Amino acid sequence: MERQDVSVGERPVVSMDVTEAKVRLEWNTSLLLRRLDYDIDKCVGCSLCLPCPWEAITLGPVAETAAGRIEGAPLVMVDPDICTFCGLCDSACVFKAFDASYEGESAINEFVRIDGVHVVDNEKCAPCLLCAKVCPTGALEVDVKVDHKKDLVVYRGDVSAEGTIKIDEDKCSYCGLCEILCPEAIKIFWSESAEPPDFRPAVGIRVVEEECDYCGLCEGICPDDAIKVECTKSSSRKITEPKISGELRHDDEKCVKCSLCAGVCPYDAIKVEKPFSGEVKVQHLERCDPTGCVNCFNICPVKAIYPTGTESKLEVLDGNCIYCGACENACPDEVLVVSRSGYKLDELERAREWEKARKHFFDAVVGIEKTPSGLFERDLNVVEARQRPQDVAIDDEWDTEDGVRAAAKNLVGSVSRLLSRDPSLQMHLERGRTEKVIEKIKEQSKGSPKK
Repeated sequence: MERQDVSVGERPVVSMDVTEAKVRLEWNTSLLLRRLDYDIDKCVGCSLCLPCPWEAITLGPVAETAAGRIEGAPLVMVDPDICTFCGLCDSACVFKAFDASYEGESAINEFVRIDGVHVVDNEKCAPCLLCAKVCPTGALEVDVKVDHKKDLVVYRGDVSAEGTIKIDEDKCSYCGLCEILCPEAIKIFWSESAEPPDFRPAVGIRVVEEECDYCGLCEGICPDDAIKVECTKSSSRKITEPKISGELRHDDEKCVKCSLCAGVCPYDAIKVEKPFSGEVKVQHLERCDPTGCVNCFNICPVKAIYPTGTESKLEVLDGNCIYCGACENACPDEVLVVSRSGYKLDELERAREWEKARKHFFDAVVGIEKTPSGLFERDLNVVEARQRPQDVAIDDEWDTEDGVRAAAKNLVGSVSRLLSRDPSLQMHLERGRTEKVIEKIKEQSKGSPKK
């Protein structure tokens, strides 16, 4: 776009559109399109985006939604007339409910987004079914292959065996490997979901002894030492140890790094660092009625709160809680208070200088500083300029013998003219995407006549 095509004093066109479960806000001029997408289904009604320095974000009907009185309503409201499309809400939301973009490209880079860490050690991972069964956000999927027991136990004559098999259900984590190995003799009764406090994905496990020949392969494959097999008598047979193979897939877009998978993994194969540190305090316990109000249990995205059925009424699992604040917003009686003491944000020092100012917002999210009002402030050091002697003559046309200075001045002039004709390149240059600017310069150089 040519500079002369831009209207002087042009006002941006701000719009908001709602389609299915998404809200789209746009800020559009002839030079730049800013966009903020808000996914209603991903939002949990937490308080991570509320320290918006422009006060453009307010809470929606969180308590009513948690109680089941409202369905499908946005849990936060964004005012398009106030929003500056800065992307701060996007950089703090660990649920990926916001997506801020400029000209179709993300407004956030990896150096300015709060996020935890999820790492799988494939050398330790069996894999088994357990982590995928308990994950509250569906971020883990697993394919497990175990050699079938019928192919591993080969009899040389009649099939006969006597013995005993016992499964200690207190030790069993319901990883599922024994059932995959021998589905005829071992049956696991899976639950629809894993619930706190123990997050067991099944309600029980049984052995069909008529189908068991006490080969002992299930005992060897069990990571919990929960199965004991004793074979007292059997016909001649050859037993081969089973092999376990498969793949554990992790979807980082769905994962909120609650560390539940790491806590249940029997192989210690998963390491997780949560995005926030903090605590949840229970106050005014006399107001809490977990038999009539289930708001906090319903709203918690990682199932970190559960009713105890005792005088304590409810319990918060600190090991799994990510301190998002949704439970506090959903509680109608101010029983829960969530405080954050720190956040995980790697390598902010590598961000560009103007992006480092986002630290003020991140600090406000965890209560380190009050939310700044207006533009972020910076400390400026004023130094008196040295005056050039008036009698010193300066030849602005000097050059090196090989003409390097003249060539550099010509190149700077070409780049300046190119940026004035194409403002989108100016944006790429400011965001550090120099490769696109260099590509344009090369294209222009090829098209220009040689002097």
